[in-house]
Amino acid sequence: MLYCSNCDIKYQSDQAQKFCDKCGGPVQMIEDRSISSVTPTHATGMESVTSPTDNDTVELKMPRQTDPSPPSATNLEIGDRVTNVYNNASSQDYCAYGGERVYQDKSFRCPECGRDPICTDHFDKTLRLCSFCVESRTQSCSTCNTKGLADDMAKCPKCLKIFCSDHSNANSELCLECSEQWANVVAAMESGEVAISMGTVIGTDEITIKGDSIITKDGYPVATIKENTWYASPKQWYRVKNQLLVQEKQAMGRFYPNMNLDFSKDENAHWNGTVTTWSGKSYSVRLSYPAAFPYRPPKAYILDPKIERSRHIYPDGHLCLFHKDDKAWQINTTGATVMSWVSLWLHCYEAWLETGDWPRPEA
Repeated sequence: MLYCSNCDIKYQSDQAQKFCDKCGGPVQMIEDRSISSVTPTHATGMESVTSPTDNDTVELKMPRQTDPSPPSATNLEIGDRVTNVYNNASSQDYCAYGGERVYQDKSFRCPECGRDPICTDHFDKTLRLCSFCVESRTQSCSTCNTKGLADDMAKCPKCLKIFCSDHSNANSELCLECSEQWANVVAAMESGEVAISMGTVIGTDEITIKGDSIITKDGYPVATIKENTWYASPKQWYRVKNQLLVQEKQAMGRFYPNMNLDFSKDENAHWNGTVTTWSGKSYSVRLSYPAAFPYRPPKAYILDPKIERSRHIYPDGHLCLFHKDDKAWQINTTGATVMSWVSLWLHCYEAWLETGDWPRPEA
């Protein structure tokens, strides 16, 4: 039999046929049974095709349709990553943050926490972090509630609040609110209208007058640098020295309750305690009474931290609280008043360290 392989046309062998009538291609002599199209039976989803005979029509069968239902799967959890492992060995991933379907070409691994995979919606390409890590680094400004990365925010050393750049002072580590309060304190020190509560200078806008007493808005007593007298005349000093000491204790106990009275070996009285300034720094202070008290004022010393330099400290270490000729000290002035001067001195000292200027008039 003659056969054209191009057109799949057969011709009788007794015909003097050399070329195909349809395509013009050469025909060849073959045996009848050699014309077969056999598909390996091991091909998945295909039926085998047997050899056709001269009178057979070849029927090509399409691959069988598979079951449209998805294959069974098992959730495999490894840390924060969830992978669906299918019976046909294929897998699909879900975002470790939001659970969305993740495709291999659109997934990320967080270099900080190691979460993998992370979808594009929950991965910050600028920071190269997942949403978990971005949120852990995010803080809110206590003033305007604006959110920002912790590296872009600051913490006020005074009030300990978090603030953004819009509420910061370029010349200070304080937040804008505390910077304004400190400016009011410095202005009060310069004006002479100084109010001191428990050793801390406060602005005049933070005090109120109740009867004949000055108190803070929270009800704490307020001292001034003016005389805090004990209502004892000089005559009482000579007659009832013990009563004078009682009056001194009462004055100090009202305005500086954290000060403790003690006596040295030579029986001179002195107060020891701590003064905390507006900035939050604490100083260990000693107030020593002279033997000639009340005709001479007590001397104040800063024990800790040691103040290395200041132009308002005497060589023996006691503070220069007032000029000897300005008559600030009177015999009816208490040690509590001197403690107010000490507190004011410390606030001026801190302002001087920061700006180079001493807020109060200098001798």
